[in-house]
Amino acid sequence: MSGAAPETDRERRLRELAGRLLAHPSPEGLTTAELFLAELPPDAPPDLIVPRDLDLFGSVARRRDGQIRGIEVIMDGTKPVSEFLLAYERDLGSHGWRRFDPFHRHPGGFEGGIEMGPTAVFVNDGAVSAVWIAARQVEDGRTEVGLRYDRENASNMIMMRNMPGPGPEPPGWDMLPELRPPKGVNVQPQGSGGGGGRWSSDARAQSEMPVPELEAHYAKQLTAAGWGRIAAAADDTTGWSSWDVPGPGNWRGLLLVLATAAGWRSLSVRVETFPGQNTGTSWTSAVSTLR
Repeated sequence: MSGAAPETDRERRLRELAGRLLAHPSPEGLTTAELFLAELPPDAPPDLIVPRDLDLFGSVARRRDGQIRGIEVIMDGTKPVSEFLLAYERDLGSHGWRRFDPFHRHPGGFEGGIEMGPTAVFVNDGAVSAVWIAARQVEDGRTEVGLRYDRENASNMIMMRNMPGPGPEPPGWDMLPELRPPKGVNVQPQGSGGGGGRWSSDARAQSEMPVPELEAHYAKQLTAAGWGRIAAAADDTTGWSSWDVPGPGNWRGLLLVLATAAGWRSLSVRVETFPGQNTGTSWTSAVSTLR
């Protein structure tokens, strides 16, 4: 890094200690780890595309037999997660990367809004590599971004991606957008499912947030997803809104928030189409919550 201060002996020893702690054995042999502050490894492969508008905090290179098998990169930025992902996906696409979508339906509603796992995964068929992206907004407004570049599992992922899919999705399965909870609110999904012209998602929220504010929080996300509000009302115990849902099939939506007990709110969102539509079969997803 140009203009960087020389590394002290203490800093060198700390970096070597971290590298040893991060090293791990594998059936193919020892995988070593080497840390780099505010820069990428000098032998980083050319297909690793790093966002240009983020501050590079540091990286770690994982090698076996002297060859890079993976790289992890930590960055910071100021753009919202959605804006960052949109720009980064365009940049990856222009360099031969494509989004990896496994063969399972991504749930919408409250279940889809729970942050678990990577934000997105991409594969590069030509370079036989994959990259996991995890991005989140933190309290001071910054966006923390982690990239995991991988050459260990990419070939299997690409082979699976090129296999035929499981068949057509049932109509309406993707009508429910992801609904993310307010900051500091613990949401417990209670399941999602549907078929026959109706899809729904239910959850419980542990919060003292007033019902009108909680309904408005989720209504804002429905509006951002293209839903059009038809009518609404809210008081201390009940908040609801009806919606016109975009897309073919004459779908309508309902958002419901109930104050069921002190410190608890019941959440429900559903979509339904008029009778006579070709609605297909049913599909359900149950979520159990450990306490």
